[in-house]
Amino acid sequence: MQLFRIEVDDDNREIVKYKSGDFPFLIYTDEFRLFDEGYIRWHWHKDLQISYVLNDDICFQVGGKEIVLVPGEGIIFNSNVLHQIKPVNYNCKMISIMFDQSLITGSEHSLIRKKYVDAVINTNNLDFVVLKRDIDWQNEILKYIEQTNSAYNSPDYGYELEIVNNINWIWLKLIRNLKDKIQSPPKKVSPDDERVKTAINYIKVNYTHEISLDDIAKSCNISKSECCRSFKRVLKMTPFEYLMEYRVLKATEYLYNTDESISNICMNVGFNGISYFGKTFKKFMNCTPSEYRNYIKNNKNVPSNK
Repeated sequence: MQLFRIEVDDDNREIVKYKSGDFPFLIYTDEFRLFDEGYIRWHWHKDLQISYVLNDDICFQVGGKEIVLVPGEGIIFNSNVLHQIKPVNYNCKMISIMFDQSLITGSEHSLIRKKYVDAVINTNNLDFVVLKRDIDWQNEILKYIEQTNSAYNSPDYGYELEIVNNINWIWLKLIRNLKDKIQSPPKKVSPDDERVKTAINYIKVNYTHEISLDDIAKSCNISKSECCRSFKRVLKMTPFEYLMEYRVLKATEYLYNTDESISNICMNVGFNGISYFGKTFKKFMNCTPSEYRNYIKNNKNVPSNK
């Protein structure tokens, strides 16, 4: 299944739509040139995620780091971890496996959940795990990912059992090789992630109005300077840059879904002048609003913003 835009709720948490509530598992094929925005913007989700690069290099931004992976490599995101994914080149493609922890634990109160799943989800020592070919246990996990993708896309009778079996093997490899990190005392918790999540939610609710740095800082009860530092540490951008990017992304929704004039869209997403709107739009989308609308109407690919 190809996504074209990540759906999020009011808390910027991705809305994961499983095909069936009694089998909480799915695989997305993410071809970035087909995304409305050209990339997967900052979000988080309760579900566990495994991403595997299929074509060209992809940059994963998580935990204040930027990790570039090549085809055949992957990454596991823990539950509730804020992350963003951007293409390095035009033809980037990956698969993302999404699943609920119940796929491993079964019963909500099972020993397996308490001992081996909650221990991973609740630790702050393990926001993500990078998977490389040159490390044996990680290479084995990558092979299980490939097998899981094949089973999902070419389902034989009993394929669900094969998927559950593979996910459990992946989890077993993970906990055995990262046992020390999982069981080590929690690291000192940085408030940055929660601050940024709160600020992002504030921007999401208020982006159509005039917003100052002071407003954003007050939304998470910190000073303006500390707000800037938190954004820089987590998102590698300032609060103002994030606000501008978010307004541009909302503008793409109007351009894609409506026939509103560009001047109206400009005002609808919080810009005061059409000239500045056009300049900012081009900075983030590598094309003007008019060009973007023409690309969409003619079913052409939007230029990469990398």
